[in-house]
Amino acid sequence: MALLTSFRSAAAGTPRSQAKPVKWLSLAQLIRTGIVVAQARSFARFTDRREFMAGTPREFYELLPDRAEPADAAGPPGTSTSAVWVDYVSDTGDGFSATFATARCLTGKATPTSEGHGDDAIPGDDLGGRSTPADLLVLGGDEVYPVGSPKNYRDRLNEVLRIAAHADGVTKRPPLVALPGNHDWYDGLAAFRRNFCESQVNREPMPGMRPVTAGERLDPVGGWGAFQSRSYFAVKLAEGWWLWAIDSQLDAPIDLEQLGYFRDAADRVVADKARIILCTAAPSWLDAEHRTLYVAGPDTPLHTLLLFGEQVLGKVDGADQRHRIRLVLTGDQHYYARHTSPTGPMLVTCGGGGAFLSSTHHLKDSITFDPRPWEQPDPARNQRYELVAERCYPSRRISRWLGMTRFLPAAAINGVSLPATLGALDLLVFLSLVLDPARTITPPLLGRPISWQFGVSVLVLLLLLGGYAWSGAKDFEEWPWKRVPLAIGLTGLHTGLHVLVAAAVAGRVGDFTIWRVESPSGAGYLLAYILLAVCGMIVFVAYLQVADSLRCHTLEAFSGLKISGYKCHLRLQVTHDVVTIWAIGITRVPGTWGKTEQRLAEVLPQPHLIEKFEVARDAPDPR
Repeated sequence: MALLTSFRSAAAGTPRSQAKPVKWLSLAQLIRTGIVVAQARSFARFTDRREFMAGTPREFYELLPDRAEPADAAGPPGTSTSAVWVDYVSDTGDGFSATFATARCLTGKATPTSEGHGDDAIPGDDLGGRSTPADLLVLGGDEVYPVGSPKNYRDRLNEVLRIAAHADGVTKRPPLVALPGNHDWYDGLAAFRRNFCESQVNREPMPGMRPVTAGERLDPVGGWGAFQSRSYFAVKLAEGWWLWAIDSQLDAPIDLEQLGYFRDAADRVVADKARIILCTAAPSWLDAEHRTLYVAGPDTPLHTLLLFGEQVLGKVDGADQRHRIRLVLTGDQHYYARHTSPTGPMLVTCGGGGAFLSSTHHLKDSITFDPRPWEQPDPARNQRYELVAERCYPSRRISRWLGMTRFLPAAAINGVSLPATLGALDLLVFLSLVLDPARTITPPLLGRPISWQFGVSVLVLLLLLGGYAWSGAKDFEEWPWKRVPLAIGLTGLHTGLHVLVAAAVAGRVGDFTIWRVESPSGAGYLLAYILLAVCGMIVFVAYLQVADSLRCHTLEAFSGLKISGYKCHLRLQVTHDVVTIWAIGITRVPGTWGKTEQRLAEVLPQPHLIEKFEVARDAPDPR
């Protein structure tokens, strides 16, 4: 802990780790991340780090909260009736301000409000009335961005949590568990295991259940303490409820050791007659959004999830136990959404812990899929899930409005590498228009002859932008008759706009400075390049919004906006009979840049209720 408390600059106590949000439209950043991702995926094909965890202790955990709060619902004779509190947060560690706002809510000190949040807030609720940290903090994936590394965990997560904990007097180091997401896996999970899974070396092995309490023998993660021995875990929260988190690596099948771990956990769940809250790293069910009947293929994330349920809970003590999964929590998509079904567990996506905002306006009202991991569909066994559309956060209306009104600033807030590259590409077209042509091959443009160089430069643009458009239409991969014309149309639109920009700059700049190659003007070339870089980037961000309206490039269209607001997390109160869940939103994130730790203690977000709902323990068994 001494290392963390000393980690600050010498400048009047100002934290050194106020990391700015990742510039996701920075070409340099994308290249660096892309190389790491390619290496990770290639390595993961041949070596599964999860299998190495067989050498670490196989531990199951029982949460023993320090305080016992009376619950409204009484359990059966001999069971505890105290309420256990669990906070769920996913997709943290992008920008300091957004992650810090969420961290202040986790301490329980942030003041709830329902004013000034439009149709995203529900008035009249105190968010559970809790003023202390939860008995357990669950990090649901993608704890840092852009890739996992010791420095990123220190700067973008641990130090943010530490400052928030120090500001609010959190001293007991409440327990924390973390599930890795794809960004945590990009370094082979090395930094994740170093950050969350090393406390095992400080304790003696013990059979059976390991009690979990706030204490000193936990890995210091800011003001919280991690205790897990592997990247997946099973925790008994209270009488009647377990928390499971499965690690699917980079959309890989569940490994054999992990299956054995959860099969043992399933025996304990059945013996306790308990129910399961399941955490996954991504909402795999979204694959089924745009199909009338979706059957998960053998390599899809949804198939991995369904097959896990079949292998671990399909037959325990001679009976199908999959109905014990009552709630599935996930992140990865940086918004809040909930799907319900009368015949399956509730599905909740809540990935707004601190990363850039994702759009909700593409979410469909319902999804339908066969819940069995078979390749032959049976329409009679379909499960239909309905989106609770009125409680999406941000709402679909606001999400669409944000995209249409915030895209222009994105041209200026993502660094200079992409504008510089676009300016260089447009400069090729510009030069082919303004330099004396050796041979004319097309009719004149703007009253000037056009050379073969013009055709070559446009072809280069078509190939590069065509490849980008094809990658952006990946949601239509299974429907070539839709993907091909979409990609062609987007390529033509994008290329045409860049050519128009180059022609317009040639008409303005070339006429009075550099139209003739015999008398070039260096200042004219520089002016042209600057104009092309600026206008080319504006064209690019405008293209992303047009593509987003066609359900293409949906990730890039919002990641580049760097919207810090609309953060969200979950607060769960677990009793024997019911789990009560508050979905909490932070519409406006307070600024923190340049503030000392003392002043940061005065920066409090204003959380509000998105919705409150319950998950009953004894729902009818649909099977």
